[in-house]
Amino acid sequence: MPELSTLLNEEKRPQVVAELAKLAEDTVSNASGLTGIALKGGVGAAKKMDANIVTTGLDRILPDALGELQPYWTEYIAGEKSGFGPFLAQRDTEVADALLAVGDRAAENAPAAATKIYSGLRGKAQGIIAPVVPQLGELLEKHMA
Repeated sequence: MPELSTLLNEEKRPQVVAELAKLAEDTVSNASGLTGIALKGGVGAAKKMDANIVTTGLDRILPDALGELQPYWTEYIAGEKSGFGPFLAQRDTEVADALLAVGDRAAENAPAAATKIYSGLRGKAQGIIAPVVPQLGELLEKHMA
């Protein structure tokens, strides 16, 4: 059974990170209301520190994120394969929490300014991440083929 860690090889990783960054950028761009304003402001402030912060951050946390997602992948592969996106959609808040745990650990080692931005957005993060969990699953499965 292929492990999600195969997405870390030098052939796949750059494309996976680029597509994850696009998904993240689109999610920020499409956010609305007060949460959207806060999210766009936070990401904008982070990009002033480092224009590539989204891509760099995703590349840094990818191994841990894939590790958190591996049990879901294993369960998905063992069962009926209707698509990893729909499979994760049924567990969207649980998956979002697992990914946020990765973000929380990464924030502990981030520069103080980045940690402050992350902390300010953390309370709303599950509501931002959970709706895009199906897209994340589809993206990962595409690269596992």
